[in-house]
Amino acid sequence: MPELVPVSGLDIDPTAANRFDAWAGVLADAARHDEGEDHDAWTAQELRGLEGDTTARRLQVLATVDGDPVGAAGLVLPLLDNQHAAMLVLAVHPAHRRRGDGGALLAWAEEQARAAGRTTAYTETRWSGGRDDDGHAPFALAHGYLAAQTVLRSDLDVATATGSAPSAPSGYRVETHVDAMPDADLADRAVLARRMSTDTPLGDLELGEEAWDEERVRGEDERAGAMGRRVVASFARDLRSGRLVGYTALQVPRGAPALAYQQDTLVLREHRGRGLGLALKAAALAAVVQELPEVRRVRTWNAVENTHMLAVNAAQGYRASGYLREWHKPLG
Repeated sequence: MPELVPVSGLDIDPTAANRFDAWAGVLADAARHDEGEDHDAWTAQELRGLEGDTTARRLQVLATVDGDPVGAAGLVLPLLDNQHAAMLVLAVHPAHRRRGDGGALLAWAEEQARAAGRTTAYTETRWSGGRDDDGHAPFALAHGYLAAQTVLRSDLDVATATGSAPSAPSGYRVETHVDAMPDADLADRAVLARRMSTDTPLGDLELGEEAWDEERVRGEDERAGAMGRRVVASFARDLRSGRLVGYTALQVPRGAPALAYQQDTLVLREHRGRGLGLALKAAALAAVVQELPEVRRVRTWNAVENTHMLAVNAAQGYRASGYLREWHKPLG
């Protein structure tokens, strides 16, 4: 059985910092094996940037055999909302699979989740190829996990996304900010984040409304900066009320700016059907092209049942590039 060594991105001791780097390296090696060189694993710097998040508690272990890293597991425990949930991350180095290391890491994660009073475990698998090519599904099913939602990954070649951004519909204005938004709009942005947690398709995921306020919004921007990422966000303002009613955001890693990552996109239900979603995403893309010309592609994820947003993406020129599946398991 592997030795499980706790790791943290907050550790500054050189030996402990090296262990965290090895933990991140296992995640990257596993993603490279499962998704190819075009994988979505975060760098050690990006993962360290998450450690300052006060909205969740993080527990992580590196699995080693004879001192060599063979696996990694992490547990994210929300503190402000959804306190029944435990979000699991698990990876085994490709050269050490099918030796029981994955089962040992999963047992550790579930034990920690139960000890924290959590009643449902959530995790995800990612792969390139077709919708039914999830190589990790047998492991998940064998350990009692049920598929809750399938998510399509899509990429946009910025060079082929031609045409000017569509104008905002009558009665609305689209406003775009880079890295930080005005303090006066933080309350509206918090409302949008709360609605994002309930208004988008969740499949069979049993997650409730997230608790957002101005402090949490600003903290999210600060974490993006700590991860080494630029943020480009576009907002739709209802000119009748003066309130923000929609938004979209992209993040661009400073160290690898060729690929930008689409974050949330939401238009409040009562303002849908007017073309605001496409106007927002087009405005954000135009700002990325102007402010961050190193960006070559934009990557996004959408639930396969979210046909409206998938249609918006298709109109922009996005093409499928992989899949993600959400899994859940009751912790009895």
